[in-house]
Amino acid sequence: MGDGFWVEMAKVRQEELLREAEERRTARALRRFRRGKGDDEGPVEPEGVKVRWGLEGDERVVAELLELNGMPRWISFEERFVVAEKGGKVLGAVRYRTESKRLILGLLVVDPWAGEERLASALYRGAGGLAREIGVREVVASASPAHYPRRAGYRRSRRGWRLDVGRLSQVDSGPLRKTSKS
Repeated sequence: MGDGFWVEMAKVRQEELLREAEERRTARALRRFRRGKGDDEGPVEPEGVKVRWGLEGDERVVAELLELNGMPRWISFEERFVVAEKGGKVLGAVRYRTESKRLILGLLVVDPWAGEERLASALYRGAGGLAREIGVREVVASASPAHYPRRAGYRRSRRGWRLDVGRLSQVDSGPLRKTSKS
């Protein structure tokens, strides 16, 4: 089988993923409409999202997220990720590496139809909790034009964002729950 076959298969798979994502987005909008809630609530962490260290079997799903975001798939097989999942499905990931008592966060990818702002905040917040579990003192995130780390409690530094893990309370690093504005 030639290269054309694999290119065609990739296009078909991408169309399937886009169609599924659009169906999820439409269903979410319909549920929000039925509950009488608009988009004016601001960033709310997604209910039921679990942030965890990436596992060996997550590479394929992260590769699909990378592809949906216009990046090469191979990154998922050569890097390590913290992932956000809901109902067993990975919806977002942030690349990480460790240095002496530091967790360094880099590339962020999320399912474009799953609520980027909310998932990004959950990922950055969850990474702080994971860092605490392994005894890391500080989490450093690369500069983000969208300021997602700030929404997760990080402070601006010269080259990006920093989170002092020692300042996290048990409530902050616990399971993610949906919150609403008062």
